[in-house]
Amino acid sequence: MGINVGQVLRQSARRHPERVAIVDLGAPGASPVAVTYGELDAGAARVAGALAAAGHAPGARVALMGANGRAYVEAYFGVLYAGATVVPVPILSAPPEVAHRVDHAACDLLLADAERLATAEAGLSQARRAAALAPLGELGADATPLEHPADRAPGDAAMVLYTSGTTGQAKGAALSHASLLTHTAILVHHALALGPDDVVLGVLPLTHSYGSRMVLLAPFFAGARCVLTPRFDAARSLEAAHAQGVTWIPAVPTMFAAWAGLPDGPRPERLRWALSAGAPLPDDIRQRAEDRLGAEVRQGYGMTEATFSTLNAPPDARVAGTVGRPVWGIEVRVVDGQDRDVPVGAEGQVLVRGHNVMTAYLDDPAATDEALRGGWMHTGDVGRLDADGRLTVVDRTKDLIIRGGYNVYPSEVEQTLCAHPAVAQAAVVGRPDPFYGEEVVAFVTLRPGARAAADELAAYCRERLSRYKVPREVHFVEAMPIGPSGKIVKRVLRDRLTRGDEGDGAVIDKPSQTR
Repeated sequence: MGINVGQVLRQSARRHPERVAIVDLGAPGASPVAVTYGELDAGAARVAGALAAAGHAPGARVALMGANGRAYVEAYFGVLYAGATVVPVPILSAPPEVAHRVDHAACDLLLADAERLATAEAGLSQARRAAALAPLGELGADATPLEHPADRAPGDAAMVLYTSGTTGQAKGAALSHASLLTHTAILVHHALALGPDDVVLGVLPLTHSYGSRMVLLAPFFAGARCVLTPRFDAARSLEAAHAQGVTWIPAVPTMFAAWAGLPDGPRPERLRWALSAGAPLPDDIRQRAEDRLGAEVRQGYGMTEATFSTLNAPPDARVAGTVGRPVWGIEVRVVDGQDRDVPVGAEGQVLVRGHNVMTAYLDDPAATDEALRGGWMHTGDVGRLDADGRLTVVDRTKDLIIRGGYNVYPSEVEQTLCAHPAVAQAAVVGRPDPFYGEEVVAFVTLRPGARAAADELAAYCRERLSRYKVPREVHFVEAMPIGPSGKIVKRVLRDRLTRGDEGDGAVIDKPSQTR
């Protein structure tokens, strides 16, 4: 029997074609544009028809790079309707990151919006694989619509989302049609309680796991309305939440920090609650955000490979510091170094099993076997379970930095810095930040006789990495702290940040509420 997660849109369009599916806010100063489920479905069917006519058969992989808006939504579901696999490319990606996704996922086509066409073209020029480039929003304009979404096997990949490990290149987490459909239905009915009268604020990027799940799939499954913003702006998004009657907000801690910092003004009167995930939410920010929003902010936990394993959603009582109980059908364990369960309240690695877990890392059986050994996703996160099954996340993967909800893996930044001709060694750590959660800080030793300025190294990274990965501070040290194994001891560097003896260097950039 065939299956296609694109039915999330198709079925809502069949049931209530005249209901508004999205309100596209567009650029600042533009008038919001309402698009019905029927109109979105028709647009997605034309995209699918164009893909089929161009020879992109079921199973092909199509990369999408665009801001939140109607064009991205129609392309996303159009790729699914065609039976192809969506490979989202984050909108802040640098050309080498575009090239890696196109090459590794063997994409034949990259669709990019006007603002990112130049970056997409530069990325394709660096890719080893020949792939076509087309403007997002133009494909399918005159195409014959595909009549029915293509049937796919339950285990076929619907989406490949890239997530770096602590070492090496980014890995592609393959998510099946069955997984996405099952997890979406369960989230809507057993956790979020979304319905057709709900209005969801779509400030999360649709190119990321959190955004695609909570801004597209879950609301569309429920027949709800999404208010899409192409770029996060604290004041504008909160004004839209008030004006559009938003009832639910999924966001990351930096967004709640930005809203908490706004002056008093109208609150979204219909807002029932909000969800924070992607990084820890400091309690003082939560309290200030709740005062500004006029509603509770709850927390959830997941990762790209196993999105939303737990949720602390109403009507469950809120327990400070926890990310809630496992979502229906998902199991969570906390284990020691030998994968043995630890006692209630004890700390250990968090393991997850259930319908939300990826099928595999694309074309990487060794990494897949390691991550899914024993049938459980080994998250690398440290947590503890209480007597009621609520999870508290104590720490994250050893060196992972989470800046504004975006994962920054130090090894990638370090490799980029070390490619600079003046750099001998580089070590990247996170500094606690009240707005972004963590900031990216680099420690660097220079080659003998070489010279380099902090802003020069930051500019070098900016040409090669997404903006959120670029170090905001670069500190020069004479030597790195080396442990018995010969590795740099990053704990010592973090201690230096705490003590304020980082070495010579500079703060490169200041945070803003719209970046």
